[in-house]
Amino acid sequence: LLSGLLPIGGASAVTPRSANAVNRTIDDELGDSVTGLQPVYSPQADWNQGATCTTCHIGTGLIDPTRVFGGTWHDSTTYPDDTPHTIAATFTGTAVYVFNIVVNAVPDTATLTNLTFFLDGERAGEFVHVPDGSSDVSYNVPVFTTTDLQNVPHTLLIQMNAPNVTNVLFDYIAYTAEEDD
Repeated sequence: LLSGLLPIGGASAVTPRSANAVNRTIDDELGDSVTGLQPVYSPQADWNQGATCTTCHIGTGLIDPTRVFGGTWHDSTTYPDDTPHTIAATFTGTAVYVFNIVVNAVPDTATLTNLTFFLDGERAGEFVHVPDGSSDVSYNVPVFTTTDLQNVPHTLLIQMNAPNVTNVLFDYIAYTAEEDD
């Protein structure tokens, strides 16, 4: 009686597949920890490697490289008439998190942070930090988070916004990927 339930030619085995969620990083300098893909900074001439920048007002005198992912960060300041400064990164995963360094009062330096995030071409969020006048520096600040993404390739675009002078100290992106067992 049961033989009618089996496919012609005998029994077939079904092998279940499962996936494990793993976290990966896209460092500002070294890129993706697995794929090696680098973030794309635009316009490239307007971005500096903060850890080695000799003309940046916010540098290693204020930022502690031992508290920054990989000891590096990218620094840019945009002015109202500038072409928007952007960072683009690609990843395949189900969640993404962007982390920056956020500073407050620095003499003769813009410390307002005003960012808009686009995921796969759609506006996905924003982050604004208005300096509070203190000399505090905050590390690993989550400036953008989204979860429940499909496990497919995604493009994240981070755009600095005018009309105000705005500064960004980009540290890294973390994302969750699904790996087969």
